[in-house]
Amino acid sequence: MMAHSPTAFSHDQFQMVMQKVANMELYYRAIQFYLDENPTQLVTMLNAIAAKVDHARVVQQVRKTGHLPLILPYLKHVQQHNIAAVNDAINDLYVDGEQYEDLRESIEGFDNFDQIALAQKLEKHELLEMRRIASLVYKKNKRYKQAMELARADGQYRDAMETAFASGNEDLAEGLLRNY
Repeated sequence: MMAHSPTAFSHDQFQMVMQKVANMELYYRAIQFYLDENPTQLVTMLNAIAAKVDHARVVQQVRKTGHLPLILPYLKHVQQHNIAAVNDAINDLYVDGEQYEDLRESIEGFDNFDQIALAQKLEKHELLEMRRIASLVYKKNKRYKQAMELARADGQYRDAMETAFASGNEDLAEGLLRNY
């Protein structure tokens, strides 16, 4: 079907055949085939073979082509497995799209990602809500001083106070009070 796609390809038949494939490499060739020939049906095909593929490898393959936003519905579907590559990809897409509510939900629900790298990326972001998420990530990683400094720099005094309380560190709390 892939070799003679203009005449032999049928999405429904292809999905049925893919359910019976034993060779793992064919799944990844099929992903490339869909990227090249039928990108609008890629998510449907990925969802059909989701139980049989390495999700991190799928992310890597699609990221190389620059079409990661195309598979966001699939990524959200498999995020339940809390795989670092999937979480990183979703979080990157949310940051690029400035979808701070979705990003906050993602990081609160799934913790397997490079948290410090994300926080460092977000602390310089132009949107206040993204910087607040950076502060939250620092706080979750017990980097209270960084979280408080970021919150204070943005005038988010409530966030800074909550971080000082969460730290349980009297020196941090007193330092916060001295600066007001």
